[in-house]
Amino acid sequence: MSGTLAPSTPTNRRLSGITAASVNGTAISVIEFAWDPANVENTTVSSLSGVDGYDQKPVAPYISGKFRDTAANRVTSFTGMSNATVVFLLANGKQIVGHNLWYVGRPGVNGADAGFDFRFEGVAGTIMEIMAGASA
Repeated sequence: MSGTLAPSTPTNRRLSGITAASVNGTAISVIEFAWDPANVENTTVSSLSGVDGYDQKPVAPYISGKFRDTAANRVTSFTGMSNATVVFLLANGKQIVGHNLWYVGRPGVNGADAGFDFRFEGVAGTIMEIMAGASA
């Protein structure tokens, strides 16, 4: 195998890593994050005689993780936040956009790394995955 790429091979294969985030239009440093757009969760239902089927329950879609506390943001502003717009620009070119989200939980700032936890939740359809090159 040679060290050169075939003409049709993409040169940008970055899948993860560099990420930019904003909350209500204000940029914020991201340590880590996860997101889940699901609005239902299926669970297998079984009995002593075997698998009977499944049940389905609603769940709140979310964006969660850890932000860095900097001089540019106020951690105390997160706890009362509702109707928030949260945007993540991913290394692979996708955007994760949440509209009309509310903050859940407590931030709990860590003194060792200045990180604090966040979790924004919403209702079905409030978190969108926008593919690279597409518009919302």
